Amino acid sequence: MHEIICPHCGKAFKIDEAGYANIVKQVRDGEFERQLHERLELAEQDKRNAVELVQAKGASEMQKAAVAKDSEIQELKAKLNAGEVARKLAVTEALSAVEKERDALANELERAKHDKQTVFQLTEARLMNELQKAAATKDTEIQDLKAKLDAIEVAQKLAINEAVGVVEKDRDTLRSGLERAALEKQLAEKSPRAKYERRTKDSSE
Repeated sequence: MHEIICPHCGKAFKIDEAGYANIVKQVRDGEFERQLHERLELAEQDKRNAVELVQAKGASEMQKAAVAKDSEIQELKAKLNAGEVARKLAVTEALSAVEKERDALANELERAKHDKQTVFQLTEARLMNELQKAAATKDTEIQDLKAKLDAIEVAQKLAINEAVGVVEKDRDTLRSGLERAALEKQLAEKSPRAKYERRTKDSSE
């Protein structure tokens, strides 16, 4: 004999081996196995969807998925509590399996979250490294350009100084020539006058 307690009224009643076997048979019939298989497949699909959702939307969406899972489980519990005693016992076993599946899913989601965080940190570190390299390259390029500009400026100053020197030299040469020509002109102008004045003086004497 087996003793079964009603989950609604809490009253205990006994059932013989045949009745218990019948209940077990009902619990494990094909329809229930099919439903259980479908529920397990749905749970597996929900697990995959939840993992993808966590990868796409992050921790916030994962929490929403967990809340939805808990709501679905509570709804299943409420529906199962409305059934008969034998199905209540069988569904309790199935529910235990679903809860284990849920715990496994939660662990898998936590691992996915951790993996995502690790990938994010690695990506961020790689990006910072690339940015630092790019900045160093830019700094080197800027220093090279500054050096080239300084060299060009020095070359321009030297060229200007050389050109100015040549022009100043030509100017000084021309100025010296002009001064010499003016002096020669003055001497040439004074020379005939001096001869004339000397002759006049000689004639007077």
